[in-house]
Amino acid sequence: MLKPVLVVLTLAPGGGATHLALSSPEDTAACAARAETVRGVLEGAGVKVIATRCAETDLSFTAYAHGEAQGPHIHPWRVTLPASGAVIEPLGATENCHPAPEATPAVHCALSAQALTD
Repeated sequence: MLKPVLVVLTLAPGGGATHLALSSPEDTAACAARAETVRGVLEGAGVKVIATRCAETDLSFTAYAHGEAQGPHIHPWRVTLPASGAVIEPLGATENCHPAPEATPAVHCALSAQALTD
């Protein structure tokens, strides 16, 4: 069953890796409101936001935590950004990701503290 997901891509401090954060809003309206709020907060804090998108997924993932409680960004993901929405794909240890941020659709290779759950 598909459920809404807020996809947030940011650039790590110092211009390092792309980071991915995922959260599960109640519905698409809540996702849109949260996306706008999150973007404003992050940009206000000086974080480079690559994208905030609402999408749908059947994936389940660990909850997002703020700050140090979040843990290290060690889980690789491929995030494709078509004209609307997003496609999020967890990557296995042997899978490669080839970033194409200027392509249509854009493809980002990201690391997240969040992992898949059963």
